[in-house]
Amino acid sequence: MTSPRVDALLDAAEAEFAEAGFQTGSLRRIMRSAGADSGAVHYHFGGRKELATAVLDRVLVPLNVHRLELLDRAVAHGGPTLAELVEALIRPDIEAANALRARSPGRSRLIGAIYLRPADFVESTVAAHFAPVAEAFRPHLEDALPHLSFPVIAWRIRWSLFGTVGALLAHETAAFDLDTEDLVAELVRTLSAALAA
Repeated sequence: MTSPRVDALLDAAEAEFAEAGFQTGSLRRIMRSAGADSGAVHYHFGGRKELATAVLDRVLVPLNVHRLELLDRAVAHGGPTLAELVEALIRPDIEAANALRARSPGRSRLIGAIYLRPADFVESTVAAHFAPVAEAFRPHLEDALPHLSFPVIAWRIRWSLFGTVGALLAHETAAFDLDTEDLVAELVRTLSAALAA
């Protein structure tokens, strides 16, 4: 459990990184927005990279827990089909973006920034978080896409699936022209076709 001061810094960092990206977000603006003194980020986190990592952990851990829950549910019901696998991969992002957007307009762009504008340390942190998810999904994806090698499947998921989701969420107005269920359904149809092509 974190302190109110740490939560305020994480909230402010979330908003700043959503707007300006992880590499160029201003620590000064984060501290001002959080009502913290100039040493607060260094005292609580150690620096920019550690603060950004804490924000990534805060976002990515629940996303990946939800992905694995959806996969387990699909497996338990006799699946998973390719559409169920795609939904299990993207639904958590769309729902989390909606929750972030409800807290503050523009904040849903944070997930888009994670996928589209990653600094090296962001990319490595995302990869570390996603590794166990990839392992859990791999046999099911290979069964659903037997005509593709796993490196090709992984490439398509990174660039077709998460590239599309990231681009949508980076441009909030495009992402929320449809309600959550319609948006997920449209993405599942489009991205399942792209993965299977």
